[in-house]
Amino acid sequence: MGEMILVTGGARSGKSNFAEKEASKASSVLYVATGIAFPDDTEFQARIKKHQQSRPENWDTVEAFQGIPAYLGKHADRYEVVLLDCVTMLVTNLFFDLLKEQELTNQLADEIETKIQSVIQEILYAGEKSTAKLIFVTNEIGLGVVPENKMTRIFRDIIGRVNQQIALQADEVYFVVSGIPKRWK
Repeated sequence: MGEMILVTGGARSGKSNFAEKEASKASSVLYVATGIAFPDDTEFQARIKKHQQSRPENWDTVEAFQGIPAYLGKHADRYEVVLLDCVTMLVTNLFFDLLKEQELTNQLADEIETKIQSVIQEILYAGEKSTAKLIFVTNEIGLGVVPENKMTRIFRDIIGRVNQQIALQADEVYFVVSGIPKRWK
């Protein structure tokens, strides 16, 4: 069974750097990048390009937010480490893919959360079945004020519960502040 690690923190806290340092201890790494830029989002495209260029050349990369459980089920055992960066972007992309152009009712929000939690559980299951160490990177977005609008409140709640879902099954949990990791579990 593969070991699982959750690395969380705020935006630009150093969580990805910490996770990448942990992953670089292995000789074979699969980097699962979940951030997908829209064609007109040049700022996010530049961020993705910078991330791509900063990864070691010997790491394999998959850029996707759909089909991750099946991909891990087939390929994770080829690697010592699978680094999924980031859960927040994965949930964001799944959220808007499931929402489409619909009005966000409470019932629809519950249905979307159930589907997202199901995908996360499938990823966790694939990680349990794999021999690879699975490192999750996620944002801790629940430390601020209550968001002003309904959609943002619902999203904050979903990502908070998803982070709890992963932390519950993780062997280790780190919180990173200003580049300094603190192990909580």
